[in-house]
Amino acid sequence: HPETVLYRRAAWLAWLETGLFVLLLTQARWRGTRILWTIHDLGSNDRLHPALEAWFWQWFTRRVDGVIGLSRHSLELADVQFPAIRGLPHHVVPHGHYRNAYPHGISRATARERLGLDPDGPVLVHFGLLRPYKNVPLLIRRFVEAEIPDATLLIAGKAYDALIEAEVRQCAEAARAVDVRLDLRHIGTDDVQLFFAAADLVVLPYQRILNSGALILALGFDRPVLVPALGSMPEHRQTFGAAWVRLYEGELTAAELADACRWARGTERPTLDLDALDWPQLAARTREIYERS
Repeated sequence: HPETVLYRRAAWLAWLETGLFVLLLTQARWRGTRILWTIHDLGSNDRLHPALEAWFWQWFTRRVDGVIGLSRHSLELADVQFPAIRGLPHHVVPHGHYRNAYPHGISRATARERLGLDPDGPVLVHFGLLRPYKNVPLLIRRFVEAEIPDATLLIAGKAYDALIEAEVRQCAEAARAVDVRLDLRHIGTDDVQLFFAAADLVVLPYQRILNSGALILALGFDRPVLVPALGSMPEHRQTFGAAWVRLYEGELTAAELADACRWARGTERPTLDLDALDWPQLAARTREIYERS
């Protein structure tokens, strides 16, 4: 939103922070420090400063000595987008799970009672910081169109700024014919489990996605996830199983949302083993990579 004071302030800070980062990285390389890049994303999801970003990535990727991807496919996509890293050492260290990060003992019935939800109706949840690329207004519109009987859509998480909050609230207000609940605040540690325990399905209809902490968080609470077939998501389905990760192509549709809801409530699921995502194991692997670099 270039016309806003907030955007102009953000632009000034972006240039300042980029300049400081360039200075610090240049000094580190002068001292002989080797630089490893852990690839969480291939660029800014909000894309507020495209010219600055294009220059930065060209400059930065020519000054790293190795890369760590959260998945194999992350590295493949990074090689396509940033030719300068193709000949560098590549390593994979996956995203760790959150099973031990939050309380994890509340029952479905108790969670729904505390949130004021129907004890038996379908509950779809979107959880996390609300940003434009996460497509929450589209999710609300598709939920209205899907006409899922007795269903609730629960949006939980703080808005990135007043503009996206106003847009989400406007969409929810227009969806009076269905049950859309908004809890637009920072969700405290003790309350995180409420939303996942109450959920039948976690929906992440992002416009852009490479990796997803929200997906790993949902799986840590043993909740199935609907995500676009972008970035590392197909690899996550292969890793965790098609019973836990459901993909869709293109833009989310009402039909896909309704089908995913039936899938979430009607599919038998094996126990989800996340031991390979234990943080001590991943930390040891990361340290090993740094010591060998």
